[in-house]
Amino acid sequence: MLHRGGARANAARRVLDLLRTEGTISRVELAERTGLTAATITNTVRPLIADGLVRESGRDPQPGRGQPRRLLQLVADAWYAVGVQIDRTTTTIEVLDFAGGRIAAADLPGTGGSGPDETIAALAGHVGALLDRAGVPRERVLGTGLVTHGPQDLDRGVLLTAQPGPDWLEYPLTGALADRLGLPVLLENDATAAAVGELWAGEARTDTFGLVYMAAGIGGGVIVDGEVYRGRASNAVEIGHVPLAGGATPCVCGGAGCVQAEAAPQAVVARALDDPDLAERFGLVGARDGALADFDRIARAWRAGDPEAAAILERSASWIGRAAVTLVNLFDLDTVVLAGPAFTVAGALYRDRVAAELERLALSRTLSRPEVLVSADTGTAAALGGALHVLRTMQGAPAPPVVFSASPAGPVQ
Repeated sequence: MLHRGGARANAARRVLDLLRTEGTISRVELAERTGLTAATITNTVRPLIADGLVRESGRDPQPGRGQPRRLLQLVADAWYAVGVQIDRTTTTIEVLDFAGGRIAAADLPGTGGSGPDETIAALAGHVGALLDRAGVPRERVLGTGLVTHGPQDLDRGVLLTAQPGPDWLEYPLTGALADRLGLPVLLENDATAAAVGELWAGEARTDTFGLVYMAAGIGGGVIVDGEVYRGRASNAVEIGHVPLAGGATPCVCGGAGCVQAEAAPQAVVARALDDPDLAERFGLVGARDGALADFDRIARAWRAGDPEAAAILERSASWIGRAAVTLVNLFDLDTVVLAGPAFTVAGALYRDRVAAELERLALSRTLSRPEVLVSADTGTAAALGGALHVLRTMQGAPAPPVVFSASPAGPVQ
């Protein structure tokens, strides 16, 4: 069933979230951490144990008198979830158990020039093969979190953009994949999913932070008090399409000077390709669907000490730093996380440049120094977040194949 709203469901979600984060915890600590009464915790935990989602795992001796506290933990093999991140350049699949442990993973090419029919068929095959190799019973899989770029209509499970090609516009992504997998499918934005992944599996020491996601494009996400900020239609924080002063490069959105048009891997590679000597020295291929691979070649040249590679990347990082200033000023943040495969090699350069821009321009800099972190799972954060979102949204035995929305409205039959 869908983990719906309401006091009982919200209490269950908070308990499961804490168990997933802490590993083991007592009922007393659950009450202290959630602010719920001891009676509410008891009434919440009892059905979770009866459903085989939570179990007692021994006792925690307390100093002094009193009975040792009984510890609780999630039943890891109760359920599983799949996260799939896909864009033009990369595909990542992650399989998690109910406790959030990583069971299996695969890194594959992106969509390239393939259409949605071919892509969905290939995805279903890869997911099925991965589940089989990992020995995960299909009937124990809660669902699949399909993570893509935006904008999206989460209720209908479609993209609202003709990217990477016109046949992707309003194609029934979740419905087609659900039919092939025989599992519920939930659509999520890549940056939002990466933010969820960082919240539950990352190193950010706060439950309120912003995230900049860079793969083929650039997106943003914000977590406020442990919950995703979604806005009106779950297409919030599209910082890749914020136009910045001084930018003039045409963008796929129809505007010009957007952060994505100035700073994304394709823009970085295009500048290097304008100089044949640089392109040869960096070993750039220039393939339409190889921008991320070429970007990594430039990043490796920077890491090897090439000053011109550094200059090209610094320009991109400065643009992203200015976008991060907008993000921090709008949401009053003091932490920004960088995630996405484009930060795998050059994350340190981008971290330092973004931090410098925030220290120079963020309005809150006099109150506290903004912190910029590079995700420990730059390439997989979005797929992990997609799977974690399924675990946090769905609970119990899945019904017959149905498409789930990431919005609170519930399933679309």
